[in-house]
Amino acid sequence: MKNIFLLFLLTAPIICQAQSAPVERILDFTTDIQGDHVQFVPVMPDLMQKPGAPEAYWSYFWEFGDGSFSKEENPVHVYQRQGDYMVSLDATAHYDNGKRSKRKKKAVNSTSRLAGTGTPMNDVFDPKTRQMVAMYSYSNPKPEEEITLVISYRNLGMVNTDGVLHLFYNEKKFPAAHFELTDARTHFGETRYIGTSQVLPMDNADNEAWAWLNPPPNGSLNSIWESNASSSIIIEQLLQEARANYRDNAAWTFKNLQAGDKRNVFVSLACTPAMVSDTNAFIHLEAVFAPNDPLVAPEKFEYEIEIVSSHDPNAIAVSDNRVNYRIIGSKQLNYKVKFQNNGEGPASTVALTVDIPKGLQANAMKPLNWYPNCPICPDPPGTEGCLDTAYTEEGLLFTFRNIYLPGSRQDDVNDKDSTKGYVKYRIEADREMPKRAFKSRAKIVFDKNTPIYTNYTNTRFKMGKSPGLKFGVGFDKSLAELNTSEESKFWSPNNRYLFIGASLSPYKSWRWYPQIELLAGFKGREELPTVEKQVLSLTQPNNGIAELDSILLDTILQSSRGIVSFEVPVLIRKNFNKRFGVGLGASVRIILDGGEDKLEASRTTIDWEFEDLPTGVVKTKKVTQGPVFTHFTSYKARRYKYSLFGDITLGSVRAGPNFGIRGGFVFAENESAKPFLQLSAELKL
Repeated sequence: MKNIFLLFLLTAPIICQAQSAPVERILDFTTDIQGDHVQFVPVMPDLMQKPGAPEAYWSYFWEFGDGSFSKEENPVHVYQRQGDYMVSLDATAHYDNGKRSKRKKKAVNSTSRLAGTGTPMNDVFDPKTRQMVAMYSYSNPKPEEEITLVISYRNLGMVNTDGVLHLFYNEKKFPAAHFELTDARTHFGETRYIGTSQVLPMDNADNEAWAWLNPPPNGSLNSIWESNASSSIIIEQLLQEARANYRDNAAWTFKNLQAGDKRNVFVSLACTPAMVSDTNAFIHLEAVFAPNDPLVAPEKFEYEIEIVSSHDPNAIAVSDNRVNYRIIGSKQLNYKVKFQNNGEGPASTVALTVDIPKGLQANAMKPLNWYPNCPICPDPPGTEGCLDTAYTEEGLLFTFRNIYLPGSRQDDVNDKDSTKGYVKYRIEADREMPKRAFKSRAKIVFDKNTPIYTNYTNTRFKMGKSPGLKFGVGFDKSLAELNTSEESKFWSPNNRYLFIGASLSPYKSWRWYPQIELLAGFKGREELPTVEKQVLSLTQPNNGIAELDSILLDTILQSSRGIVSFEVPVLIRKNFNKRFGVGLGASVRIILDGGEDKLEASRTTIDWEFEDLPTGVVKTKKVTQGPVFTHFTSYKARRYKYSLFGDITLGSVRAGPNFGIRGGFVFAENESAKPFLQLSAELKL
């Protein structure tokens, strides 16, 4: 028994580690060739059901190796010509806890005899628009996984054209890159364009009078241009805007895109581990279609997608998960709530209840777009299908009434996307919103079924910078040594100096936060009291009768002194409200003393004559005045002072003008502590 127990202790960590390690799941598929038709059948690993979630299921994405694709589970494809094609299957498990399976690739030989009459190539264009370029990813990006991006482009002009297809990714507004481009699969002779995305020579001034681009499709952005704008100028502006917003880009040149023709490019993007910091946030990719012929309109398409932590069709995302402190009062946040009916039948009512964080103005909410497509409900709602919006104590309430949303397990439903819907809305932040991270979650109810809860969106504030400009007057008893007013009063001009400087701190002024300053002080030159000296020198008498000479030296010393100082205070501060704050800190100060000494000297010589008289009368024989000379000497010195202090700030202490009072003690080597005081005005930005 003892040996069995010892064996258990040794092997238990290994067993636990093996159980916790993610299991690699392998995708595969088989083909069934029936004449010219090829039937594809996936061979899927077991799903790992997420506890408490709806029933797990797979979604599929097939690339047939000829530029066409399918999202069906068991697609049938007809190739236009005979040959070998590299087919790939990618699949996403929803409501699943397992590890993502790698894309499966396999060569398939087609013996099709129906040259030119194969399965029509599909695309990702919105059928309600006349897009030139569009993008689609069948799954959302998840850290350390890979997504497949389909870029469809076409020629809706009347002439054939060559050109360049540009893809921009990794937005600069996020601190870390989200994607690495690992592979691109082209099928119509496109070649990778090496270098920065830019305009190729294409201008033809005689054929550039077209005035506008295609009507704006859903998810893309188009612009209106002047009638005399050349196509190269328009494309260059589109590329400049994209380069300003994105870190990375890739481009492919295409040839002979015929009028009415369309093509697909498949791009694999590996999601970086750094993506996890932006989970549940909107990110964007951008494609620019740049034809060489000016008679074919260029266009850009902006694709919005959400980063997820799991592949759950019921989710909420926010446009910004990092918000600048300064602009929160004017910031508009976009939220998107997605849902999917996983029932065996259609849903006629879908109710979404969304938590509203404190500080967001629920009464200023604006719906942007939604699906299923329907009008906003009248008051009171009628019998027609519509979207009803309201605000309750629970939060925002969106209710789809009298709609038809198929169930994913419904017998006649093959396209899982048709069972999904969403609501996208915009909401503004209050200027008085607490500057703390906030989150939101949605509750989804299909008809009268049990509620489904989404993930939380988390939005936090960026670390902003708050510079400030300040000036003021200081009183420092340690300056008294520069003059003879050692015992002067604290408020005496001899102790006073002016200063100007700047401050820098984080813009998160409702907590304790550090601040550093640089202050330059000035004290003008002052005349020190004049010092006068006289020196008398006498010759030795000769037997008391000889002549006696005396020399009188007069000196006058005049001095002036001034200072320039540089001080670096470092402190920790807290603003208790918008009008009052305190701080504690220390500083080091370099004092540069400067001035001038002026020395004036004169010499007077007196010749004396003594007469041998009983009365001893002395008579002056001669007085000679010597030359007067002046000597100037410059004075320079450097001293270091240290201080400890506290301060109080009144006024607009977070951002704006304020008044400060700072006081403490100054220390220097071999000197006792002396008090100082600073009065300042500051403009904090």
